[in-house]
Amino acid sequence: MRNKIEIENVSYIYSQGTPFCTEALKDVSCSFKEGIITGLIGHTGSGKSTLVQLLNGLLKPTSGRVLLDGKDIWENPKKINEIRFRVGLVFQYPEYQLFEESVYADIAYGPKNIGLDKDEIDKRVRQSAQFVGIDEGLFEKSPFDLSGGQMRRVAIAGIFALMPEVLVLDEPAAGLDPMGRDAVFNAVTAYQRTTGATVIIVSHSMEDMAKYADRIMVMSNAKVVLEGEPSEIYKNAKTLCSIGLDVPQITRLMMKLSDMGVPNRTDIFTVEGARDEILRLLGKGGNVND
Repeated sequence: MRNKIEIENVSYIYSQGTPFCTEALKDVSCSFKEGIITGLIGHTGSGKSTLVQLLNGLLKPTSGRVLLDGKDIWENPKKINEIRFRVGLVFQYPEYQLFEESVYADIAYGPKNIGLDKDEIDKRVRQSAQFVGIDEGLFEKSPFDLSGGQMRRVAIAGIFALMPEVLVLDEPAAGLDPMGRDAVFNAVTAYQRTTGATVIIVSHSMEDMAKYADRIMVMSNAKVVLEGEPSEIYKNAKTLCSIGLDVPQITRLMMKLSDMGVPNRTDIFTVEGARDEILRLLGKGGNVND
């Protein structure tokens, strides 16, 4: 599996040369694999939001390089807008950026502005709405007449309609109830599985990333400290807790059993995985109460 985006020795300093300078990234090197969902996790201030703004050129590294398909995105600064069409970025609370008179017009705004013809725009609007679960009967309604969760999904559909090769979402389910969170993450998963896009989701929720990410990258203190498949990451549950991250409750349960002297795998992060492990223990004649 090849790398779609690579970060090479990147540092980023806010307000450089002033008394308020802050080093948000410190000589970071990492890569995002093509065609999978990567969860980028870290506590507030870890550097994750700065990193994703570097991926599509909203920020330029203080030092180091950002490579897209092996090419430095800043090789020709005049073409940085082309990078932003290839790497779509969804900020927190994207519904605040809705402004058109109808749901259809808002989803169509991006495709229209990159010069697509009417038929292609219509196709993309309808496909994107389907991904996010927005019924076509809502197309003529004002987006501001929708629920908060629906508004969020319309805003995300507007990015889907651009069909970026890389889709970056910064806390896409922030502030939503459990049903709304599932709707957003299911939409992102459907988009990725259908288009084969490379998806990067910024989150502080270990529960969400355990459920939806194929790979996880953990940041702390402006650096990447862990990287791997979810099962590899959750083997380091105590490390995750030590840097201020909440591991899934089911992982905490398995850690507690281990601390109580019950030998078990502590890289488990789903209820199904815990069930299978407990049944395995019982099948050996063990008793989890021993």
